[in-house]
Amino acid sequence: MSHEANLTYRQLLKRLRRYGVIAMDEKRGRGSERILVLPDSPGSDKGPQYPIKYHGEGTPLGKGTIRAVLRRFGIDPKGFWQQKK
Repeated sequence: MSHEANLTYRQLLKRLRRYGVIAMDEKRGRGSERILVLPDSPGSDKGPQYPIKYHGEGTPLGKGTIRAVLRRFGIDPKGFWQQKK
């Protein structure tokens, strides 16, 4: 049985931080997307990236989007969903 669920942008980012994923500087410009990055080295903005919709911290993200983010960053979905919220 899958424990996958929709998460908000804030919830997803909180869980992804445990794997070293960060959100790029939100002041880079206007728009409705944020770029998630898994830095190659501390303080770097180089590495795998994934654009994600953003209309505020409470933006709901579907299971398909979350699965795509996990694939992009090589995160084991089973471990990700077993984390405490």
